[in-house]
Amino acid sequence: MGEKSKEIGEKGEKLVNELLTVIGWSGLQNNESIPCLTPEEHMSKNAQKPRSTHGIDIFFSDKSNLEDFTLENVVVSVKYTSKPYPSAPSSIFKEHLKDLAQTIECFMKSNLRAENNEDFEMTGIRKANDTGVLFWLSNHKDSDQDVISKIANINLDKSLNFSTIHVVDNSRASFIYSSIKFIQDSFKEYDYFFHYAFSSANYTDPNIQKFGNVLPVEYLSSNLLPFRLIDKSTGKISFCVVCRDEFSEEAIKRLIHLASDVSQDFTGEFFFLFPDYDPLLHEKILQQAQRVTNKTHSMEQRTITVKSYKEDFRGLINE
Repeated sequence: MGEKSKEIGEKGEKLVNELLTVIGWSGLQNNESIPCLTPEEHMSKNAQKPRSTHGIDIFFSDKSNLEDFTLENVVVSVKYTSKPYPSAPSSIFKEHLKDLAQTIECFMKSNLRAENNEDFEMTGIRKANDTGVLFWLSNHKDSDQDVISKIANINLDKSLNFSTIHVVDNSRASFIYSSIKFIQDSFKEYDYFFHYAFSSANYTDPNIQKFGNVLPVEYLSSNLLPFRLIDKSTGKISFCVVCRDEFSEEAIKRLIHLASDVSQDFTGEFFFLFPDYDPLLHEKILQQAQRVTNKTHSMEQRTITVKSYKEDFRGLINE
């Protein structure tokens, strides 16, 4: 049983490493070990003795493009199972979250963090965020793939000391992968980049990029993935947003508002991708939304194309 569990765990870590490579995370450090600073408090539930170390499945660090002069340290925990997600996942999730939160608590005072931060000292970094990512994935294809919705409102242990933990389940991992795969396959004449949102948090650092190959850790929990598409032959830029939510009039209006705000300085061509867009069912809704938003956002001279990123042969009607 132990060997089988180890094999499943190793395959899970390999899977997550491949997915992180797809989103541009490079220089990953695997299977790091750090000392536990509170052995009694962090002792595992069924352990016979106090904890001495914490294992970090994957560690990633990079300069943030969403926050000025900030280093993003990401501690990744991979929980992979061959079984379906439990119908009542709260108790197992709390254990997974607790384990990662305690690892982050000790990481914040570890040599791994200190040495890593020192490597970035000459890049203008003034502070570092220590963020957790919990990949809770199941190999069971008939399982309900969305476990996050079932644990969204649980009460967390207030003694846990962490800032932010992003949770990625099968549904969210599929959204991220499918979005990128669709763009790679459907926009072959373009180079694609992740678009970095501009806000009051990232406007003073002159080295902040507006787009790039690395998906920000914050986007792992987002229902929108924004991309810049640059035509390889002409250099023309398009703005593309992939939406995890189903198509609706409200959803398309929000995307048009968003596009007009963030992209008015670099493009007038927009692609909006939904999981379920169907021209026969939704085209009139799209036209109505465009009429309304044209009046307030001066979008008349802009090109808007809406597609499904889960197309089958019926998607050819969009061509």
